Amino acid sequence: MIVEITKASIDKDQVVLEGTNLETVFVSEDLFEDIPEETVRFVFDRHEHRGSAIKYLYKVCQGQAKCKNARSMGEKIEALVGCIISLSASFIEKA
Repeated sequence: MIVEITKASIDKDQVVLEGTNLETVFVSEDLFEDIPEETVRFVFDRHEHRGSAIKYLYKVCQGQAKCKNARSMGEKIEALVGCIISLSASFIEKA
C-alpha cells in the first residue's frame, strides 16, 4: 500500500505509523475531483514473531534517503514523516 506518512509514534511495545492512503487517489477515474483522504494506521509490534515487524520497518528505513544520516532507529522512524513509501497491508491496524 502506498502511503504518505503523517505521524510516527514509538512506545515500549510498538511503533505506530499513521498516514494517508495514496492508492485511492491513484485509482480514481477523475483526478480533478475532490477525493476524501483515507487515513490508515500501521502497527509494528516489537515482541510478536521475534521482532520480525521491526526488522521489516528497519528495511523500509534503509531504503529512504531521508533516513540515511539518522543515528538511531528512533531517529530513522521519525524521519519517515513526510515520506511517500510502500508498506505491507498486513500491518494495518484492524478496527
